[in-house]
Amino acid sequence: MPGKVKVRVLAGRGLPVMDRSTDLTDAYVEVRFGTDVFKTDICKKSLNPQWNSEWFKFEVEDESLQDEPLELRVLDHDTYSANDAIGKIYVDLNPLLTKDPLKVISGWFPIYDTMHGIRGELNMIVKVDLFSDVNKFRQSSCGIQFFSTAEVPSGYRMQVINGFVEELVVNDDPEYQWIDKIRTPRSSNEARQRLFSKLSGELQRKIGVKVSELGGNAVIGYCQCFDLEGESGIVARGIGTGVTLVRPSQMMPPSPLGVSPQFKDSPLLEDSATPSSPPNMIIRCATSPVKVTTPQTQVRRSSDSDVSNTTPPKGSSLTESSGSGSGMGSSGKAVTKLSAQQPSIELMEYPFFTMTSFPVGFIVHLGGVVSAKSVKLLDKIHNPEEPETRDAWWTEIRTEIRTHCRAMGCHAVLGYTEHTTICEEIIVLCATGTAARVNVTYDPASATRIPPPIPSVVAEKPPTEKDRDKKLFVDVNLANSAAQSSLQALYDHGSDDGSPFYNCQLCHVPYKPNSAPFPINLSVCAICRKRKVPDVLFTTIDPPVEIQTHGKGSFIQARVCRPKPKSKGGESNAKEISDGLPFLEYELHSQLMSKLKLCGMNGLYGLKIQITVGESLLVGVATATAVFIAALPIPQVPRVSGQATTEEENNRLQEIQKRISERVFKNREKNELLHIDTGQVSPRSIVTDDSDDDVSDLDLSSGNKDSFVIEVDDANDESIVSLLRDSQLPEGFMMLNTHKIPGSTTLASNLQMFTQVWRQEYMVTSRRSFMDIFENLVKKICYKLRRMSPCCLCGLDFGVELPEDREIQVTVTGVCCSVENVPDSAFELQNCSKGNLLKTVPCVTNSHGGGGSERDDMMFQMEEFSSEGNIASHNKVPPTRSTKAETSAGTKSETVSVRRSLEYVHNIQRHKNSVELTPLPYIPGLKIEKYLGNYNFFFIRESTSLREIGGQGGFMQTFVAEVMANVRANVASLGGNGLVSYRMNQCVLMCNPHKNQSQCLINVSGDAVVVASEENFPIVVEPLPKGSDSPIT
Repeated sequence: MPGKVKVRVLAGRGLPVMDRSTDLTDAYVEVRFGTDVFKTDICKKSLNPQWNSEWFKFEVEDESLQDEPLELRVLDHDTYSANDAIGKIYVDLNPLLTKDPLKVISGWFPIYDTMHGIRGELNMIVKVDLFSDVNKFRQSSCGIQFFSTAEVPSGYRMQVINGFVEELVVNDDPEYQWIDKIRTPRSSNEARQRLFSKLSGELQRKIGVKVSELGGNAVIGYCQCFDLEGESGIVARGIGTGVTLVRPSQMMPPSPLGVSPQFKDSPLLEDSATPSSPPNMIIRCATSPVKVTTPQTQVRRSSDSDVSNTTPPKGSSLTESSGSGSGMGSSGKAVTKLSAQQPSIELMEYPFFTMTSFPVGFIVHLGGVVSAKSVKLLDKIHNPEEPETRDAWWTEIRTEIRTHCRAMGCHAVLGYTEHTTICEEIIVLCATGTAARVNVTYDPASATRIPPPIPSVVAEKPPTEKDRDKKLFVDVNLANSAAQSSLQALYDHGSDDGSPFYNCQLCHVPYKPNSAPFPINLSVCAICRKRKVPDVLFTTIDPPVEIQTHGKGSFIQARVCRPKPKSKGGESNAKEISDGLPFLEYELHSQLMSKLKLCGMNGLYGLKIQITVGESLLVGVATATAVFIAALPIPQVPRVSGQATTEEENNRLQEIQKRISERVFKNREKNELLHIDTGQVSPRSIVTDDSDDDVSDLDLSSGNKDSFVIEVDDANDESIVSLLRDSQLPEGFMMLNTHKIPGSTTLASNLQMFTQVWRQEYMVTSRRSFMDIFENLVKKICYKLRRMSPCCLCGLDFGVELPEDREIQVTVTGVCCSVENVPDSAFELQNCSKGNLLKTVPCVTNSHGGGGSERDDMMFQMEEFSSEGNIASHNKVPPTRSTKAETSAGTKSETVSVRRSLEYVHNIQRHKNSVELTPLPYIPGLKIEKYLGNYNFFFIRESTSLREIGGQGGFMQTFVAEVMANVRANVASLGGNGLVSYRMNQCVLMCNPHKNQSQCLINVSGDAVVVASEENFPIVVEPLPKGSDSPIT
């Protein structure tokens, strides 16, 4: 699909002074695409030049259109010397390469220089005209949409799931190509930044071609990473889930019976033809009463290159023998079946899904977390410029993940992620996901809910063990009638408020407990009282709406740092790392289990495990959100076990047991778990009647899991002491790392996104010292956001790097959101003077010892929001300490005033032209009206005057702010006002304070969107007037 790119440069503003004699600049712009270059006129002696150039036109092929970025370079003209560079702008054209009507990129872009940062702005217009091309051999993926969002995008419906897609591209690193030349910082950084943009476009194009060959039109959960292998080169990797998305208005009308077209040779004709729900009825979660064994006649796809030659049988099903879902949709709405072209899961080479949130009815059983790791040597690659060796490495990892998944009786991996860590010539490949049994035959479709009729439901006699052993002969007509009656019975239990029903089947183990050759400690499901469930459930996905939970979610993090002998050689170093990884993972798992039990909970969502290898350290960090799952047994208070030789040691152990019991009680009280009762079936729960025939035999090594015991070597055991010393979050703060909020908490609005980068020398002295790093980071974040309390910090993402010997770097990103239905008790003043809205955060003391007001410690008085107006005014309260004698009426009125002020802070109307950034796939309080495209940004910043710009902290603060400014400018140029699923994929910081130098590379990604408030005025993007090329009047 060749096209024509048209660019027009309008004006510039805020340019730096380049001519010291006149304190002005003679600026002009070079517009480059590929090898073609155009130049504007020189605007002499102006810091705000006006060019209003003609249209520069580039005729390019579709491959170049997707691979190459549009480059605009601003320079200062010199008559007798070389022209000086001011900065560059890289424009990604992929958001314009869609089948939508003509779109335009227009607006002010920051002029970015890798040595000086942002140096002014440039106003321009970019248009792309695509020509239709029916060549089936073209290597173009124009029209394929990419989403960083790990769920079905808002406003779309998933018609077909085409499967897991991946690609890998290798190139030389310009940073290591200056052996025969003199390296100049600006030239090296610009060459590297341009290469990153080009590799990103090439990677996206190749993945899009694969999706197009599979018959899809979009990639969900797209994740792109770069492996900086040093002299071996740069490896760009991308993974995602290929799907076919349609708008609800584009979906095919359902047949009268709600059955997808089927062919007579379909092996699951009878089973898949179960009548769907009547129109405008809501079905929650259930299981099919019919079980039909699928003949194993399908052949697994050998490779992605064979996809185009393999036509999946029409009407094939993915349910296998686990029982098909009855057609449940997202948020409990009625659903229709997917297209008959849905490929079978047995045709997928890797049944992996990079999504973390799924429609209701997609997940049948959750097995648990599966992971695989491999240690490789980069210097053993025979041909570093070719990707074959890396492809073989990742093939081994994915095959191992698939084997682990099948060993647990599952056939799919959800929430699948991949990452690497590199130290010198060692690279560690890691893959993680959640094993599950799924049913991808159905897709959610919207329906209007009406009051259902009241049918007569006849209770059925449960089958006995003797009946289960008998062969089942199915009468299709009778089975379909029974299925219809079963579905109709679900209407009686409908929720009047439209909330989803709960289905305990997801928590049932997907294997037969009595088939294992060893004892397994499982419990009876607390809801249906029929099937077995595990004691705890670990997952890497967001909380499914079908699983019933109690109380609130709680943030949990396990941190392990182990010393490693310094490198003695490639193979010996790899052996040391390989031998230490199992012990590191075991310690991470032990910490997670201990902290989970101390919280009084039994489930983990959003589990993310990161392994980092350094020269002398081996670090592992596991982050998750703990919840209480109703179907699982109530966790008992951990029991301390140890050998006490003296009476003093015995008393110490009893004291530890007492402290543990007190901590569990406080956590249960904080998380609202004191009055739960899992012995009663929820009125919105569905009691399933699935038999043991629907699950497979277990093929997994597992030990005896009796009551949870914390082993204590002695009364001063460091592990238990550090466990009990974990600091609690300040009052008014809630932390989660998931995108979906478990429990009854509801987000109201997006307040502020934050990024924290911390780097310092670190010596392994004790386990507690390593944990203090993360806890102090959390305290700093809470202290900086104390004015927004009560709030929820969600979407937290921790990244750990070991850039140098004895140095550690921690990066934290997240978003602060306000919470709905905040009680008055949350606004009570604590240790604050009258009228002061700055709340003192526990665990952070001031210079006076923590007893006085923060106003006493301030050099200047701060402006405070007025509770009656929309402008800030100065308070003339003298800086004196408040007296203890206060009336109850005064305290009450003070609380009301503070509540109104804080509510105003939480409900500040954002400026109409602002761009919201969030790591969540949505913006609380706003509705996504349109997706504009996926962005991947790459920025490099270097400084040779580190001390002059405020040291390492000032350097990173400025760089992160410049990255945010560039992201917002690119989103606004498409007409967007939000970026969802924001993620900092990489932050590589190299610092040498002795030479006054520092360099940093940041890679961020996300989906540009147009959002509008559901209550307030919508934000309208005005189109260009006819006959005008510029939006500026």
